Amino acid sequence: MRIISFGDLYIDYYFSNNLVLGICGGKSNANIIANLSKYYKTAFFGVTGNDVQGKVAISSLNYLGVDTSNIKETVGHTKAFFVSKDGYSKTCPYCGRKLAYQESRFEPKDIIPLIQDDDYIIVDNLSDNVQEVLNSVSNKAFLDLSYIGDLLYLSLDELISILKNRFEIIKMNKKVYSSLRDKFKLDLVDFYELINPKLLIITTGCKETLVVFNSEVYEKAITEQTHEIDISGAEDSFFAEFIRTIIDNDLEINEKIISLAYMRASAIARFCVTNYGARTHLEELTKIKSYQECICGNITVE
Repeated sequence: MRIISFGDLYIDYYFSNNLVLGICGGKSNANIIANLSKYYKTAFFGVTGNDVQGKVAISSLNYLGVDTSNIKETVGHTKAFFVSKDGYSKTCPYCGRKLAYQESRFEPKDIIPLIQDDDYIIVDNLSDNVQEVLNSVSNKAFLDLSYIGDLLYLSLDELISILKNRFEIIKMNKKVYSSLRDKFKLDLVDFYELINPKLLIITTGCKETLVVFNSEVYEKAITEQTHEIDISGAEDSFFAEFIRTIIDNDLEINEKIISLAYMRASAIARFCVTNYGARTHLEELTKIKSYQECICGNITVE
């Protein structure tokens, strides 16, 4: 059994006071895989650029024991995001270049043959390419949805046809859920019953969480004060602990398991926000040693 995911690997640049602290592989599903790598066999399939940034994105997963042998390097720049206390940006703050392309470069036909029957799949979006993969296999899957994207333009029937009975757990942040709620005029339990995951999790930055199971809503909250330095990756580590707890319990869920999962998830999320970087609780940021023209271009790393 493996925990697997797929897609375009990103690189994240981390800044403080306009200074580059370092870089690390990014993307929510890759971050979740990274968090689960100490518990299970894990693998990531897909593509990244054939630049230094792409090599760092691959090596940062490989360092944690994730199987990266099926990540292809394609000609071009690695998709990049620039992270500071103000949030994520698609544009380099130094030169203004945008390196966060919209399209997916991985091919579903390359991914599908790599998936084994007992693999668990983690996805962080519902693009056409992702849906093609999911529709081609029957593996149990988990969905982390942090951006509404094109889902906002679907009808309710179209949305249900994508989500219904396909995922063991669906996690979405409050912004995504609120957009769907306001469009379709559905309360939380109605929405849960229509799409029918085992668990539906709605987060507000991990501090407040609603968990829906068997049409009952469990309200969870973190009351302890935590000194937040960087919140990137906190929800990824949070969701990883829910997935781990549920898998370790053979996908059986009850109120006790939900409480245990939340206890683990909130603890790792609180720790995650005390450092710069979505994976710094797992590995150090890679330092940029030198660069040509700009830090988002041709770089050498330590």
